[in-house]
Amino acid sequence: MNPIDDTTPRVDEAPGGIVPIAPSPAHAPPPGAHFMNILRWVLFAFLLVLAIVSIGSYAMSRRPAPVTTGAAGKVIYHCPMHPSYTSDKPGECPICGMTLEPVSVADHNGSNVAGQMGNVAGLTSVQITPERIQMIGVRTARVERSALGGQLDLVGFVTPNESRLRRVQIRVSGWIRELYVNETGVQVKAGQPLLSIYSPELFQSEQEYLINHGGMDSMADPAHDMMDIPGAERLRLLGVPNEEIQRLDREHKASTQLVLRSPVGGTVLERGVTEGQYVGADTPLLTLADLSRVWVMADVYEMDMSRVHVGDVARFTSDAMPGRNYDGRVEFVYPTVSNETRTLKARLALANGDGALRPGMYGRVHVSARGAHALSVPSEAVVNAGQHSYVFLAHAGGRFEPRMVWTGMPEGDRVQILKGVAEGDTVVSSASFLIDSESRLKAAIAGMGSQPGMAGMDHGAGGTP
Repeated sequence: MNPIDDTTPRVDEAPGGIVPIAPSPAHAPPPGAHFMNILRWVLFAFLLVLAIVSIGSYAMSRRPAPVTTGAAGKVIYHCPMHPSYTSDKPGECPICGMTLEPVSVADHNGSNVAGQMGNVAGLTSVQITPERIQMIGVRTARVERSALGGQLDLVGFVTPNESRLRRVQIRVSGWIRELYVNETGVQVKAGQPLLSIYSPELFQSEQEYLINHGGMDSMADPAHDMMDIPGAERLRLLGVPNEEIQRLDREHKASTQLVLRSPVGGTVLERGVTEGQYVGADTPLLTLADLSRVWVMADVYEMDMSRVHVGDVARFTSDAMPGRNYDGRVEFVYPTVSNETRTLKARLALANGDGALRPGMYGRVHVSARGAHALSVPSEAVVNAGQHSYVFLAHAGGRFEPRMVWTGMPEGDRVQILKGVAEGDTVVSSASFLIDSESRLKAAIAGMGSQPGMAGMDHGAGGTP
C-alpha cells in the first residue's frame, strides 16, 4: 500500500451523513483587505460629492449676478470695461483682465436708474479713480440760476442821420453856369455858395415881380411885407431863396443867373451835376449831410429780437478808434426783417462833434438787454453732437454720468439749459472729451458683450468667483 498523504482532506463518517472538514489555511483573505475595501468606498463617496458640487456650481454660474440686492453701503466689485460683470471679492476681470474696482451697491443701483432716465445713445456711466481724475485735469461746475441775456453783442455800421440830410434842388429848368463845390466829401458852411444857374423861366418871373412891384403906390405902408405880394409867392414856389427876393427889392433888377447857397453846414455826400449841364425840375443837384449827429444801425438776429427794446443802453466801439467808446440808447427798432441776412435793424443816435464817426464805418454794438433768470452751465461743459447735446454729471466716488440736455441762448462763457439738469447739479466743465472717449469705449465693449456670440462669455463671467 501507498503511504497516506497527510495533506489530503479527510472525511469522517458520522451517523447521518458526511461532515465537511474546514479549508486549508492557504485560502484565507490577505491581511488588510478589509481596510482597503472601506477606503475604496470612502473615495468613491468623496468623488460623488465633488461631482455633485461641481454640477451645482456650474448651474449657479449660468445665472446673472444679482447686483440690485444687498444692504446699503455694501461694496461690490465690477470691471470698468464690462459693467455686466460684478463680484463681491476683489480680483481681475475674466474677460479683459483689468483689476476690478469697488463700488457701493447703492451707487451701482443709482447708476442704473439714472441711465434709464437720461440715456445718451452710445454712452454709458464711467467710474474713474481719484488719481486719474487729477491726472487728466477734470474740473467741475455747478448748474446755477443766473440772469442771462443781459449783454448782447451785435455788429453795427455808421450811417448819416436821415433827419439831417438836405438836398439842393430848384423847381425850374436851366443850365449850370458855375459849380463852386464840385467834389463830394468836402465840408461846406451854412450860406456858402454852391452853384449858379441860368433859367429863362426864372428870369421872366423876376421881371414880372419887378413890374408888379413898380406899379404899387409909393405911399403905401412901408411896414407892408413885400414878400406877401403874388409875384414874391411865385418866386418862392419856384425855389428862389429869400435872399434873392430881398436883392430884387433893393436893386430892382432881374439877374440872368441865380446863386444857390448851402442851407446847412455839413458834408457833400452826392453831386449830381457838372458845369454847363442842362437840368430840369426833377434833377437832384447836391446832397448835404450834417454829420454832427449820426446813426449806428445794428443787426439783430431773429432769435434775439425779443431781447432788444427802445431805450436800452448801448455802446459803440470800432477797431478804427481803439480805446474810444460812444454811449447812447436804442432809439428805434425797425419792424421788418431782411430776406438776405435774416436780421432786423436797431438804431442808435450818437453825437459826433469831432467828425470821427464816418458813414460806412463798422464796429461792435454792446446792448444792455433785458435778461431773465435761467439755468446755465459753462459753455465748455456742453458736448454738441450735432442732433443733440449732453453733459457729464459728476457723482460721488468718481462716477460720471452722461445726461442729455436742451440748450438755449448763449452769453459769454455760459449757455442756458432749458431741460435735462436741475439747479445744484454738478457737471464736468473741462476734460469732457476724455470722459466722453472712455464712456463711448465702455459702451461699445458692453454692446459687443451683449451680442449672441458672446452671451455665454458674459453669463459665465457674471457669476461670483
